[in-house]
Amino acid sequence: MDIQVEDVRIRAILSSYRKRIPMTEGYVEVKDGGKWKQICNTEWSPLNARVICGMFGFPGERKYNARVYKMFARRRKPSYWDYAVNCTGNEAHLSSCKLGQVSPLKSNVTCGGGLPVVVSCVPGRDFAPTPTPMTGFRKAFRQEDPLPAFSESVCVSGCVLFLRSSRWCVSAGGAIVGEGRVEVLKNGEWGTICDDHWSLMSATVVCRELGLGTAKEALSGGRLGQGMGPVHMNEVQCSGFEKSITECLFNKESAGCSHEEDAAVRCNVPAMGFQQSLRLSGGRNPFEGRVEVLMERNGSLVWGTVCSEGWGTIEAMVVCRTLGLGFASNAFQETWYWPGDVSADSVVMSGVRCSGTEMSLNHCLHHGAHLSCSKGGGRNAAGVSCSETAPDLVLNPQAVEQTTYMEDRPMFMMQCAQEEGCLSSSSSLTPATSYRRLLRFSSRIHNNGQSDFRPKAGRNSWVWHDCHRHYHSMEVFTLYDLFTLNGTKVAEGHKASFCLEDSECDEGIEKRYECANFGEQGITVGCWDTYRHDIDCQWIDITDIKPGDYIFQIVINPNYEVPESDYSNNIMKCRCRYDGHRVWMYSCHNGGSLSTETEETFPGLLNNQVTHR
Repeated sequence: MDIQVEDVRIRAILSSYRKRIPMTEGYVEVKDGGKWKQICNTEWSPLNARVICGMFGFPGERKYNARVYKMFARRRKPSYWDYAVNCTGNEAHLSSCKLGQVSPLKSNVTCGGGLPVVVSCVPGRDFAPTPTPMTGFRKAFRQEDPLPAFSESVCVSGCVLFLRSSRWCVSAGGAIVGEGRVEVLKNGEWGTICDDHWSLMSATVVCRELGLGTAKEALSGGRLGQGMGPVHMNEVQCSGFEKSITECLFNKESAGCSHEEDAAVRCNVPAMGFQQSLRLSGGRNPFEGRVEVLMERNGSLVWGTVCSEGWGTIEAMVVCRTLGLGFASNAFQETWYWPGDVSADSVVMSGVRCSGTEMSLNHCLHHGAHLSCSKGGGRNAAGVSCSETAPDLVLNPQAVEQTTYMEDRPMFMMQCAQEEGCLSSSSSLTPATSYRRLLRFSSRIHNNGQSDFRPKAGRNSWVWHDCHRHYHSMEVFTLYDLFTLNGTKVAEGHKASFCLEDSECDEGIEKRYECANFGEQGITVGCWDTYRHDIDCQWIDITDIKPGDYIFQIVINPNYEVPESDYSNNIMKCRCRYDGHRVWMYSCHNGGSLSTETEETFPGLLNNQVTHR
């Protein structure tokens, strides 16, 4: 018999408890024929409760105060569901459990002396309940903690699990909390899982380990972005009760697995209610509009606009993610052309500064009740447009290691470089007959995202460069820096203006962008743009530095001019040794690709973060 489950909810016993976010404890109720009914607890088991908690985004269940619920059950006559539930504990939803008809219940019989089923769930560490849906944001999310999708959970074997993706990101937010590519730490290096035999059961182990609920989907084929580096696990098979993915059976050999087969997950997460206090208005479609937030003013809740001073891509990313609209494609500082009330008096939030990992604008730094918006809030109200996909640029560390060398280059050969400011300040005093010492290398920039990377500026504002004989579409696209081991910058370089094109592509993907003949510029998904070591400005001027050990760093898209799904992998670091005659580059890695312990071999740079201001 096919039993349809219309809907399931956890309902608190008191109206005051119902305002708590997330809802972690209460009666389990099933909608049947449009009416909510409770379940008799005479045949209820902890495995059933485990399934219910997993459905609502919680990793596990716990005991509750039964006396309180017995007292409330006597005060009203419950309406019971006609079915008994028998779960194994690994089902993703109540409807997947074995449901059987119970003995016919007459209207004057109450569960054969039993009581309505109650569950109490354990929230992940990042989802502590809050008193009300509108005023408890800062208690709901501890800013000092990482978000659930990037929480680290120590495995029994001493490994660490990580969820990273073009769908959820560390530095600038992702589309949806609790989904991403699965990465595992092994020998100090993060690597992916091959999707052979990847199942909902294994995906659920990952989700629960990260403090989330059961898995909604087990995704294969690199659908949430392709990783780089090693593939650590293959043919993973879990029973569903493992505490860590590394406790499951798996094949250590990953021969034949490519990153096109990277496994990913979508997990159930607690309903935090953040969408109730945020909306877009005035836009031409549901994916764009003026940002409006619900804030408390003079004892009442009012909708108002956000001052756009300092408003940028990172803040827009938080808005789009909160509303479930994907990634920000634009952050607007003027929205006067959209209909609606945009008077200066309508501003209810100002000074917004986000790190990108927040689940709500209220978690970002802002002025609070003391507003300050010197430009006024009318035409300068903040706005966004969102997109379901975004590019994701990733540097290839091996290309840097393999191509680094030192060159003494005569000044008369660097006229274009001087025009672009690619030499250190002391070069202005260098005679034309002299030379500069350059640390040269190639950079290979992959687009591992889900949409093409296109320059922010339109063709009409690209700049023609006579020396290079092509148009430059971005003012600053990459920064190259050299630091001492304690984090002091001693030399720098940059590609002041970039021409973006597809140098090479993965098999089966055609090139779409080229710089020649005023062509379209960008990097296609699955392609990469290679800047060879022998082109202008592909260097750091090290003429003035002393021999020693250094940290070399590359940052792509440093000002977040173009939205990406993951900014954490836009930073690459290497150890660099210079003895006055030769130079070595080694231990190159992308941001977030190594363990914390390994990162500590790069002292001084842990607090040297790139900002978007």
